[in-house]
Amino acid sequence: MEAVKESGQSTRVRATLTHVLFYTRLFLYLLAFAIPVFHPAVVVPYDKLGWWLWFGVLPAEMLIAFYGVRLGLRRWLVLAGLPIAAAIIFVSGFSPFSFAFLAVGAASFLVTAAIFHGGPWGRWIALPEPFLLAVLYYKMLSFTRASETIAHAAAGVAQILLVISVCAFLLHSLVLYLAVFRAQGEKRRRRELILFASIVVPILVVVAVLLPPNFVSNSIVFNNLDHRVRPKPVPLDATGKGLPGGNLQSPRNPFEKKDGGRPLGRQYLYGDGTQPGDQPGDRAALEGIPSDQWQSGQTGTGSQGQARQYAVMVIASPMDPIYAAEGYFGRFNPVAGFERTRDQPLNELVNERLIETWQDPEATSSSDADRVPVPVYYLSTLPERVLAYRPYSVEPTVLDRRYYPFNYSYTSISMVSDPTSGGFRSIAGLTPQEKESLAPYLRIPLSPEDHAIFERYLQGAIRGQTGYYATIMAILKSFSTFQYQVGFSDNATVQHLVDFLTKTKNGDCVEFSNTTAILARLAGIPSRVVTGYLAAKDLQTPAHRRGLELLRQKIPALQKFPLRELYLITTAHHHSWVQLYMPGYGWVDFETTAYAIPPQAGGDPNNWNVVIPLLSNQELAPLYHFPWYLVLRLLAVLTAAVVVLMYLYRYGRELYLLNLSRGRSRGSLDALYKLLLLRLVSDGFTLKSPATTAIEYAEDHPELTRFAALYTELKYRELYEAGERERLWSELKREYRETVRQCRKGGLLSSLRRGFSLKGLYYRW
Repeated sequence: MEAVKESGQSTRVRATLTHVLFYTRLFLYLLAFAIPVFHPAVVVPYDKLGWWLWFGVLPAEMLIAFYGVRLGLRRWLVLAGLPIAAAIIFVSGFSPFSFAFLAVGAASFLVTAAIFHGGPWGRWIALPEPFLLAVLYYKMLSFTRASETIAHAAAGVAQILLVISVCAFLLHSLVLYLAVFRAQGEKRRRRELILFASIVVPILVVVAVLLPPNFVSNSIVFNNLDHRVRPKPVPLDATGKGLPGGNLQSPRNPFEKKDGGRPLGRQYLYGDGTQPGDQPGDRAALEGIPSDQWQSGQTGTGSQGQARQYAVMVIASPMDPIYAAEGYFGRFNPVAGFERTRDQPLNELVNERLIETWQDPEATSSSDADRVPVPVYYLSTLPERVLAYRPYSVEPTVLDRRYYPFNYSYTSISMVSDPTSGGFRSIAGLTPQEKESLAPYLRIPLSPEDHAIFERYLQGAIRGQTGYYATIMAILKSFSTFQYQVGFSDNATVQHLVDFLTKTKNGDCVEFSNTTAILARLAGIPSRVVTGYLAAKDLQTPAHRRGLELLRQKIPALQKFPLRELYLITTAHHHSWVQLYMPGYGWVDFETTAYAIPPQAGGDPNNWNVVIPLLSNQELAPLYHFPWYLVLRLLAVLTAAVVVLMYLYRYGRELYLLNLSRGRSRGSLDALYKLLLLRLVSDGFTLKSPATTAIEYAEDHPELTRFAALYTELKYRELYEAGERERLWSELKREYRETVRQCRKGGLLSSLRRGFSLKGLYYRW
């Protein structure tokens, strides 16, 4: 008895040691991959794939390998494949990283299974594992010694991690030692614990107390790069001669002609205050940044505080100017001002990625007159589209990384207003139908105080003008005493516009466009604010044109267009303007800054140095990427749909048989028998072949003997005494309930198997 008791106690101790060994091993792995998260000197940024790999698939496979062996070999392996399959289908798709999920998951499962279920030889596999982990820990923690600065910054965290790591390694080693050697029957005494403590305590004291924060002394290497690592642009030229300069303030209204001649041009100044024809001083230079170091969202300030404008896109079009819109703002908030129109289809075109060419569904019914179809080609660094109004057709965006950062290109046909049209002066006004359909663009719910301020300014601006177009021109010309300050502000609140109109009289395109839209609505003219990029010849400085020449040499797509039709759009060309509805002509772009006082000398961002990416001549072979991720997702959806249908069929059939079995007919008898078979097979009983009778099936399953006898008698017996058939039916149903109760297995796993088993689908007869 004592030997049996000692053997049972030894088994429990061994099981406990095995569980502790598993969890200490799991902790060591998770701690190793968690060090980059907490340690300031170990920079390993985990993306979503990394988090799933090291903190999802790896521990899941370890747990399945340790606990899943009880399910049997086949189910164990199937369960082990589920985390890997789920990670590939829903996280990585079928990509090169999916092999990492497969390799790491399979390795963690196989090694864990070998260590804990491989017998004595499996435990010997676990002996070198701590040494391999120790090398990994050493590599990561050695980054603490990279420099004195890093050592000082990481001192506290490094000591804590060292203490935790040492304790975890020593505990894991002790448990591994006990599990391996005590399993062989060797008895260890108190001296083992004394020896272990004599090693552990000094190590912990040295690591936690005696190790100073600056336990290394390295030479410091200074890094002169900015924290955000903005590359210094390379000068591409020194001067530019023979080409006119520009100013971000847009041309005067192109629809206004002078003495019946060509459209009135702009009056602009260079950034240094010189006029066209003067001898300008040093103006904008052209600079470049290697394309592999180009960053999206470049700011306007370079190194040493020198302002710069960075290339955003290249637009090719025979029309000048091109107002390329990115957003339309037609809803008016009495506090926040104009807001993006939610139900505006033009706003949806910005982010749509269509596989077919989009065409304006209202193109045939449009009443816009004097519009000409203009092809516009866009080569952009932005994934979002910009489009000139009115877009008639838009081709799908093409992604081509050969000329990074100009990855995106697309072509559109826009019905652009003809700037030579002279029919605006004959516009009489809105018809009743137009007033009704354009009511949202006439609504201006200002507070009484703000309404009075804008109304008073409007009456002073128009001074009795009654014509539709004359009112528009009066509003635009009223800004002739306002100072145009180049920039782009996001503040378009009503209070800010009131201050602009009555106090500061100084603003950028946002203040001018939003104020003009409010005044136009008060005058009965439908209006909306538009933001985007302005492409105009007057805004192309010598630096812009030289940049276009260089880009055109590198990018074959730009060589299809003459240089005179190309516009280099930079961060300085981000603009805001207004669209006014002209009866008979539709929505027309108007420049609200045309009559304002030009920016002061040196205040024009368009005369800042222009920075373009330096493109290489590398040609990438066209690759066809099979849509594995899409196919796998589709297969997963189809598989899920089939599984759901199978479960619906299973439970629907059981409900049908249950309802049918309540009667006393031959069909009810067969339904009760099939229902019993369905429930037994869900509890692990073998399948009954169609050729096997109930009596023969009961020979392999004695629990069914009485039910099979009653079922066979009721099925084939023809004559009964009075009340005998009803008695047999009652006994059969009692036997059915008792058989189901006796054969039902307990436990959570058995309940899950009953609920999810589909073996019953075999019984289709």
